[in-house]
Amino acid sequence: MTAEFTLPESMSPRERAAEITTILAAAIMRTQLAEAAKPRESALGFLDDQRVHTTPYQEERL
Repeated sequence: MTAEFTLPESMSPRERAAEITTILAAAIMRTQLAEAAKPRESALGFLDDQRVHTTPYQEERL
């Protein structure tokens, strides 16, 4: 991969704003993807894939 560098002095204000916007958007996306990839612990101490769903009471059979 070859990076081409352009001096800011030779860029228009619109080109500089576009470059800054692109860099910031990439940084935000990487941060969000990194946070989403981390395993999170639920309130009961279980990881997301270890949660157990139960009913709060047992139905009585008559």
